[in-house]
Amino acid sequence: MRTLRADGLKSLVTLAFERMGARREDAGQVATALVKANLCDYASHGVFRVAQYHEWWKKGLLHPAAQPTLEEERGFAARIDGHQAFGQVVAGFATRLALRKAQTAGIAVVTARNSNHVGRLADYAEALKEAGLIGLVAVNDAGSGQSVVPWGGMEGRLSTNPIAVGIPAASGPGILFDFSTSAAAAGKVRQLLLHGEQAPDGWLIDSSGSPTRDPARLFGDPPGFLLPAGGHRGYALSLMVEALSGILSGAGFANPNPGPEELNGMFVLALNPAWFLPAAQFGAEVDRLTDHMKSCRPMPGADPVHIPGERSRAQAARREREGIPLDEKTCAVLVEVLKDLGLPEELPCR
Repeated sequence: MRTLRADGLKSLVTLAFERMGARREDAGQVATALVKANLCDYASHGVFRVAQYHEWWKKGLLHPAAQPTLEEERGFAARIDGHQAFGQVVAGFATRLALRKAQTAGIAVVTARNSNHVGRLADYAEALKEAGLIGLVAVNDAGSGQSVVPWGGMEGRLSTNPIAVGIPAASGPGILFDFSTSAAAAGKVRQLLLHGEQAPDGWLIDSSGSPTRDPARLFGDPPGFLLPAGGHRGYALSLMVEALSGILSGAGFANPNPGPEELNGMFVLALNPAWFLPAAQFGAEVDRLTDHMKSCRPMPGADPVHIPGERSRAQAARREREGIPLDEKTCAVLVEVLKDLGLPEELPCR
């Protein structure tokens, strides 16, 4: 395990994406998102993805220089074509558009198709939250990546279909959460495989439908599958994501003949609470709500009750000071990408 400086890692990843053809602004945006995921302890959406993006670029499946465009706009709604650009660039474009519309119209709905892998959705829900808006963001794999079984089934039909929500407050940090509608993100299972660790009970089944804790089964031949989070509840939420992010956007939805797995369909909803009651009142009452949760006595031996998003913020602050831990396998793969791009192969260790 190595410990890397966040600023140095961000600069190095930015250079890598520039070498792949991205504008400096876009390269920095994607690098910032990946490093932030590592800071928040979401390694599955962090710089671990650089090698994947590099591979897609070499295969012509990712267009780093591409720019998202506004395909159609009507009142509070808009559709975006991402042109296979970096998903983080498409998501940032969609979020900024939703923010502007919601500040004017009170509500905005923006969809995007032909977007590459978006990554950690919390960044975009958080941007809406910090602007004083309620934000909901959801993403599907445009019908592909069917690694999750429907409730009661033993064959993959859905992708991990994450949802993120941000709710602003007055003096407190508000509420922010981001989770897969599957028991875990596929990237988290791959991280367990890289580290030689077992998955928790209730995450996986093998190809015969039997429960397993072996992460290798998910990527085997024949493959295993992820279970939906919370049984039928996660399954229902996943179907909602397919409809909103896949069908509504035109990106594609789960079906027998899906498109390429590296593309995402995206749905962004932004809502201005000030259209319903004074913003100060809404924020103060969110603070009262979260304060009441935190006043709850914890279970014996457990940490104090947290509000969604609180742990990630604390972890990010700590890793900004102390550095980002990165396992040797991820470091080695990252060095290979840098070498292929003709960049310095030395990682910014503390």
